[in-house]
Amino acid sequence: MLIPLTDLETAYDRNELSDKIEPLLNYDDKLNSALILVNIWHTRQISAHHGYDASQDILALIIKELLVYVKTDCCLLRTGNHEFALLIQNIKNAGHCQLALNKIIRDLNNKPLSIGKFTSKTKMSVAAALYPLQAITAQSLVQFVEIAMNQSEISNVSSVMYSEIMSERIIKRLQIESELDVAIQNKELEVWYQPKINSQTGTIYGVEALSRWRTRNGNFISPDIFIPIAEERRYIFDLTQGVLNTAFRNQKEWMAMGLNINMAVNISGKVIDDDEFVDLIEHCCGIWETAPQHITIEITETAMMNSMEESLNKLNILKKHGFLLSIDDFGTGYSSLEYFKTLPVHEVKIDKSFVKNMITSEDDMNLVSMMVGLAKNFSLKSVAEGVEDSKTFEALKSLGVDRIQGYYFAKPMPEEEFLTWAEYYLTNLEIDNFS
Repeated sequence: MLIPLTDLETAYDRNELSDKIEPLLNYDDKLNSALILVNIWHTRQISAHHGYDASQDILALIIKELLVYVKTDCCLLRTGNHEFALLIQNIKNAGHCQLALNKIIRDLNNKPLSIGKFTSKTKMSVAAALYPLQAITAQSLVQFVEIAMNQSEISNVSSVMYSEIMSERIIKRLQIESELDVAIQNKELEVWYQPKINSQTGTIYGVEALSRWRTRNGNFISPDIFIPIAEERRYIFDLTQGVLNTAFRNQKEWMAMGLNINMAVNISGKVIDDDEFVDLIEHCCGIWETAPQHITIEITETAMMNSMEESLNKLNILKKHGFLLSIDDFGTGYSSLEYFKTLPVHEVKIDKSFVKNMITSEDDMNLVSMMVGLAKNFSLKSVAEGVEDSKTFEALKSLGVDRIQGYYFAKPMPEEEFLTWAEYYLTNLEIDNFS
């Protein structure tokens, strides 16, 4: 028999949840109470395809399954539209609690649940924290299990036990979020440039503009850390606008000096999804009177997957207006010939994960050769990134790769350092080495 959702006690507010579990928390130095959050992923899809009542019936079935775990001094509360809190007792340690989480996932995740003729497989994630081993108050117990659930979402794993290191990460992340917002608004992020070299002539074809963040205390925060945060916190549009304006302004100054090279900027999928994406590119280009044919917009394969048709429409507009388009990290996404032939691009960038081992890995060598051949067959230019030694460069050159990017020639540099490097490089370039 199903229990109606309206009959299940609720605690939608976290303070209310703390108040309701606190009387059940009995301090014991040998046994713990475990607070478990159970998040059901797919109720919106069920509601959209089968109706709201169907999604609620599925949740009622899940409640029935979870009530099996409710014993003496335990409770099950509804804490959100598709989230439940389960308090269980007599947990010896974190390992014992992880076994309980594993059992819930094993018993319920992907389990077919049927309502009449409709059947749905349960999709869920679970997270837990312990009292008094980890938390010594009901409030901190709720806080810690929230942190564990957040870690589950970030890591895309189905079950997570809280650990102290998660709190340290959360505190650090919150600090980075706050400082990043201020840094973007105050235009404190820097734009560095990494050259792209014509593999056949040795001349500088262009540069890729890369965002770098040096905090006020002089420490660098890796783009691998701050770019995902900027995307998640919706700072990425303003960040990209800052990079475009700086890069296009510098390019205009370089052209006045006689350095006429292409400027490439990598664009996040979150920016592509924005309705103002095309206007952003064209507006920044107009401010600095930059010719579109001197600009390459780099986009990863995965960036286009969420809204393929809309992304293609935007890219086609940019191509029509004369901008060059490049597929970044080529080979790591969802490539297929059917998909590939629809892309309005001029260039593919072969991901460094294939390039770095191609000398020692026959498979990687064959893959790079295949990708270069594919580009040529579609009349596209090819760029190999992550080139770090002469053997790799010579191999890529012999395969017919058009452009090279990597530490073998130059690392990313601030503008002043890049201009010094470019002057020295062009002065000392031995063309014979590239013939």
